[in-house]
Amino acid sequence: MNDISSRRFAGGSWPIEAPTDEVILDFSTPGRRPRIGVLVNPLSGGNRKGLAAVRNTIAGYPQIVQSDVQTPPEVLNGLLDFACKDVNLVVVSGGDGTVQAVLTALFHNRPFEKFPLLTVLQSGTASMTARDVGFLGSPVKALHKLFRWAQTGDGKPSTVRRPVLRVAAPGHPIRYGMFFGAAAIYRGIQYFHRNVNGRGFRGEVGPGLTILRFLWALVNKNKDLAASVPLTVKLDQDPARQFDCLVVLISTLERLLLGMYPYWGSENGALHYTAVEAGPRHLLRALPSFFRGFSGYHGTPENGFYSHNATEIKLNLASGFTLDGQLYTPENQQEPTVVCNGGTATFLGIS
Repeated sequence: MNDISSRRFAGGSWPIEAPTDEVILDFSTPGRRPRIGVLVNPLSGGNRKGLAAVRNTIAGYPQIVQSDVQTPPEVLNGLLDFACKDVNLVVVSGGDGTVQAVLTALFHNRPFEKFPLLTVLQSGTASMTARDVGFLGSPVKALHKLFRWAQTGDGKPSTVRRPVLRVAAPGHPIRYGMFFGAAAIYRGIQYFHRNVNGRGFRGEVGPGLTILRFLWALVNKNKDLAASVPLTVKLDQDPARQFDCLVVLISTLERLLLGMYPYWGSENGALHYTAVEAGPRHLLRALPSFFRGFSGYHGTPENGFYSHNATEIKLNLASGFTLDGQLYTPENQQEPTVVCNGGTATFLGIS
């Protein structure tokens, strides 16, 4: 039987009732099997070395629809083709940026009459989205498990629902994704691409080393990497607040890199927001509880640590930001970059 699961967040649980425009598949009914389409990004970190095995696996199941994609327009075209072929389960074999392109096409362009279910493979460099809502481990093994279940019913399907960020930045098209970061997070990704990526590190090792490098820069007050940026932020109907920001992140993922859960807001909003002021007090003492999802004794506003749940967040940024690992710079900081709840996506897994 289809097992609809919900994951916790600080203010309660994500709602599990399906929206009216979402595909609902009763996989317990004979003959009600999914029509699967697979989007493959050949350039994603995890596919560069294992692409042949992924292609061979898909080729072994001729009923599966497949499309190679590298750019957002190609993602949209692939999804339009899937919609014409009655696909109702879209598999993403790509990194976080590919998942972002898929979500943007689904929510902004609406190629499907009813939203398909999604399955995300761990096929990227960091694969942060896949580690939270997708298949872990080998993409080839995941595909075999998924295809075998679709043919024979062998396996237990479960779904996880997540709100999706809608990001409107000055001078940029609207995009949808799962993780937004600015200030040191933006600089950290730049550092990762310049100094770490391409050195052969797999999985979370490279991003983990970048985090350690950032923390070392904080301890040594190295402002090249750990410099603060001026920020004006407004959460829902609260008054706008101006401060020098060291870290700001907004996400709907329940697990970030290395299993971090740096949220402890108590409100019911779908967006997790956490920020750290420049020069936070008791930083090293606050970090252990910070990463585990509670403020502890030291992670307080008085010491420069903030965490809330919100529905809409407006940020006037003096620097760039990242959305799912892709880097963007607002055209100006007079207009806010607006991050809000853009809807809900449902992700399928097989156990």
